[in-house]
Amino acid sequence: METTSAHVPESRAGWITPAILLTVVGVFLLFAFKATDASTTWFAAFKLIHVSVAVFWVGGGLLLTALAIRAERADDPEEIATIARQATFAGEKLFAPAGGVVLAMGIAMVINQHIGFGTTWVDIGLAGFAVSFITGIAVLSPRAKRIAGLCETVGAAAPETQAAINEILLIARLDVALLVLVVADMLMKPFS
Repeated sequence: METTSAHVPESRAGWITPAILLTVVGVFLLFAFKATDASTTWFAAFKLIHVSVAVFWVGGGLLLTALAIRAERADDPEEIATIARQATFAGEKLFAPAGGVVLAMGIAMVINQHIGFGTTWVDIGLAGFAVSFITGIAVLSPRAKRIAGLCETVGAAAPETQAAINEILLIARLDVALLVLVVADMLMKPFS
């Protein structure tokens, strides 16, 4: 029995993703210009970018955490190593730049609205960002590179590789938990 898969011809596939992206950007701009809860269009744009990119960053971290837990429960060293490699890519190439955009838009909102950097919920958010940023640069990234080396030299199933993966996944879970708390801080604005 022959099976066929749905295949989008390359001529169409090449423009679909950019068309979706342009549509989303267009709707974002419409929303920013027609926002009813923002004092200025600039603030609306900063907020839209800030929240959208934060959803991508924190949501991606939560997804990777869920996949890692699933792989651990399956007790499959190769799957766990694959998740660790994907987390390394996402952390360095996607989440680090996303964190920079979130920070920049947050600072722009604070300046635009004259909120003040001494405001408790702003300071909590900045502290959480700083801890997460330092954790990513100084802890997660070097450990991820070590794991990649271990996978190549001794293999994904080797006890030292699995121990290193378990350590980095625990640290990553704590980092994602911190980011979720920062999101809660941003939403609820405690101690204001």
